[in-house]
Amino acid sequence: MRKSLLLGTIAAAALFPSIALAQQNCERQRSNRVIGTVAGAGIGGLLGNVIAGKGDKTLGTVIGAVGGGVLGNQIAKPKGDCSRAYGYYDKDNRWHATGVNASSANGYYDRDGDWVDGAPNGYYDENNRWVANSGSQADNGAYSAQGYWVPASADGYYDRNDQWVAGSASGYYNDRGRWIAGSTTGRYDNNGRWMAGAPSGSRDAQGNWIADAQTGYYDSDGRWRAGRTSGYYDSRGRWVVTRQQTSTVPLRRDDAYGYYDNQGMWHAANVDRNRASGYYDRNNQWVVGVPNGHYDAQGRWVSHNGDKSAAGFYDAQGRWIPASAGGYYDSSGRWVAGTASGYYNSRGRWVAGATTGRYDSRGRWTAGAATGRRDANGRWIADAQPGYYDTNGRWHVGQTSGYYDSRGRWISTDENVEVGGRSPMPRELNARGVWLDQYIRDARNEGTLSRVETSRALKELNLIRGRERSMYRNRVGELSVRDEAAIQVRFDRLSDRLRISRADGRI
Repeated sequence: MRKSLLLGTIAAAALFPSIALAQQNCERQRSNRVIGTVAGAGIGGLLGNVIAGKGDKTLGTVIGAVGGGVLGNQIAKPKGDCSRAYGYYDKDNRWHATGVNASSANGYYDRDGDWVDGAPNGYYDENNRWVANSGSQADNGAYSAQGYWVPASADGYYDRNDQWVAGSASGYYNDRGRWIAGSTTGRYDNNGRWMAGAPSGSRDAQGNWIADAQTGYYDSDGRWRAGRTSGYYDSRGRWVVTRQQTSTVPLRRDDAYGYYDNQGMWHAANVDRNRASGYYDRNNQWVVGVPNGHYDAQGRWVSHNGDKSAAGFYDAQGRWIPASAGGYYDSSGRWVAGTASGYYNSRGRWVAGATTGRYDSRGRWTAGAATGRRDANGRWIADAQPGYYDTNGRWHVGQTSGYYDSRGRWISTDENVEVGGRSPMPRELNARGVWLDQYIRDARNEGTLSRVETSRALKELNLIRGRERSMYRNRVGELSVRDEAAIQVRFDRLSDRLRISRADGRI
């Protein structure tokens, strides 16, 4: 009888190959051992009943069930034991914590379900290959406040209840460059300031967490090194690079006013104004001093002559902003649209100070949302202005593009090019009339206008200028806003008939 039952339980074992050969991890262990025990008991009880023959079938069933259950449980028992595991990696390289305390844990399961002694001392790269770290295993992970052991390389992990915890870090550097150990979540801004809270990253199509590239890292001396990079800090604050190929941008200096990205958009830095000494252009080249110019629509740098002290201003947070910026990225990477270095009030007086808003067609300033849009490449395109103020505080009507420096001087960014050696067509009424007169005569000499066309154009121009001279002017010789706008419209119509584009100066 005993021999028969032994053979029966051995026969039951033959029915569990999938359990014995399955990849093991803690998730499977919990289900496999329950299945193994239940299945072993059922099969063992059935075989015990059959083997008992004409004997005591009840006793045979009970003995077979007990023996089969014990054997099934042992067959399903893995090489490693989850009661001693820090946790396990699933096939997508995501860490699953067990909550086993430090005194009991002595190993973990890798992504293939194989048991590895000790805590994880490395990370999986993008090709699912294990990259081991040099140094002590004790530096490569930490226990969270809930008692879950988390590898220092983890961008996130599953707790023992299979709840996702995103962006866990083993500590952070404070604003003095000192390492504060302890499980936390958050991110660093462009200047290395720690911002506790939600981490930066996203899920891919397979549901895997993809952390954003870092804006820099702290070295072993607690100094912030700016520049895009990927990696993590071990539990002692030592930076471990995980993607060498992403560190193609040279590290930026910590005495920079800021930098331009490849779209020509300004990124401000929080740097003491007494320390700032230069900036990075859109090609990431260092330039001494503050930016004194702007990038045009073709990405070319247009340098300005004049006082560099008027080329920008400090905002309320102490960040230096070029006066040319229609907007900028602050040191936290947030877009601030349409910042101006000041505005002209209803009396035509310049009021300096960072602000946002726009002018209406009569030159009245309205504070609030800036006008503009993003193009297909994400570059901010400010709307054309309905006019501009000259240095005497006089409003000039007519669509134009540009900005004011910090002293209220208008700088045009209209993309005019010279025609036949002439300067771009101006907007001031008298100067525009002179320019058009010379243009018409030159066009006749060059043969691009016939004698009849020239005569008609000059006649129309003289009528416009005569009408301007007959209009009422105030004590300082200024036309009303309405009258000036009417003359500008007539100049525009003449320019259109002459096939002159004020946007590029071509016929």
